[in-house]
Amino acid sequence: MLGRGKSTAGKVLAYVGLWVFAAGFAFSDLLGIEGTPELLETLSIPLMVVGVLMLVSSNFFRIKH
Repeated sequence: MLGRGKSTAGKVLAYVGLWVFAAGFAFSDLLGIEGTPELLETLSIPLMVVGVLMLVSSNFFRIKH
């Protein structure tokens, strides 16, 4: 799914971007988890944006046939 037809750099960007997005989503206040430090709540939105950008940019690393 994420790695099909992509070069090694594209696969790395896709998987790291997915994990960065997941970390940002987990620390956001959207889930309603209490006790999250203020620093992580502030970093959650930029982490989600960076994760999505990495996922989108991984599409440009296709294997040329």
